[in-house]
Amino acid sequence: MSDFLSERMRGIEKTLIRRVNDKADPSCLNLGLGELAFPTPSAILDRLRDDVKTWPLGYTANAGLPELRRLVADRSGLDVRADQVCITVGAEEAIFALLMVLVGPGDEVLVPDPGFPAYPTIVRMAGGTPVPYVLSAERGFRLNAEEAARRITPKTRVVVVNSPNNPTGAVYSPEELRSLAALCGQNGLTVLSDEVYGEILFEGRAESISHYYDRTVVINSLSKTYAMTGWRLGWCIGPPKIIQAVVTFNQLAISCPPAICQRAAILALQGVADEEKKGNVDELKRRRDLAARCLDGLPELKYVLPRGAFYIYADISAKMPRGMNSLDVALDIIAREKVVTIPGAAFGRAAENFLRVSFAAPPADIEEGLRRLGRYFGRG
Repeated sequence: MSDFLSERMRGIEKTLIRRVNDKADPSCLNLGLGELAFPTPSAILDRLRDDVKTWPLGYTANAGLPELRRLVADRSGLDVRADQVCITVGAEEAIFALLMVLVGPGDEVLVPDPGFPAYPTIVRMAGGTPVPYVLSAERGFRLNAEEAARRITPKTRVVVVNSPNNPTGAVYSPEELRSLAALCGQNGLTVLSDEVYGEILFEGRAESISHYYDRTVVINSLSKTYAMTGWRLGWCIGPPKIIQAVVTFNQLAISCPPAICQRAAILALQGVADEEKKGNVDELKRRRDLAARCLDGLPELKYVLPRGAFYIYADISAKMPRGMNSLDVALDIIAREKVVTIPGAAFGRAAENFLRVSFAAPPADIEEGLRRLGRYFGRG
């Protein structure tokens, strides 16, 4: 790293998810990026076209439009007020802001392994130390409070929870969440609960740990639920003192999220696109089942059927080419088969022998991409 850059950027790179995708060209089938292959709901776009000329589109409050904050609070299913909500530029900015206001030099943050790679990177940028807690394949990648308890020290400040989980699609039970909540209460910790996949469920429902523990900050966004990744509109909900600190961070970092995106969020949360949203989840279930059938024809690649999100986490350990790791394999698949998958190494050390395969792509791409994976792992 060049000498003129700050210490906090030393060793910081784009995540492996993006670096692997950067190796692909337009001819590749992309089963890598976490983005739905659906358009922004037409009901939202139609209303925007009708109403945009009448809206004030200047600066908003740093915390977001009051109407939007009330809608977020009302739709959250939590007993919260609008002043416990801060609107952000996507969920990732909410995660960044929250960790920046809670974490300092010497602090430790428990992060899931496997888990979204931005968590440990942002912790490091805040001056803290990420401490992985393992979600083991043997337990179906379920939450294990005892595993987290072994990682807690006097320096621990925050525990990150993500259910439904990226990359595994695991959904944690109320009993698992209650156990972790009790552990955090005993140790005076703050929970960051990333719930961006909370409405992309195929069986059952996803509980929030915030129902069991008051010192929880819930992160959510429009990106996954409404297929609105490019609109970059998210939020966090939590205790008033924490949210006020996030609002101050927002003012200094972004001033406020774009007004037109906040207006689109109001339409979404008013329910104008709920029918399209449900149709998208139904279609994702069909694509999940299609991907599972394709993988069932490749018995060397084991997987746990995901209950949420839109990824299958495939165990490639039985067919890992000699002398290669998951990153080598993912790059080799791009070169040989023109298919993008994400290596397990992107999500933590415990995830090394896996590939994340997204079923958010069109069905034809899922079938053809997995056929090519079968051809790749059938070599030799």
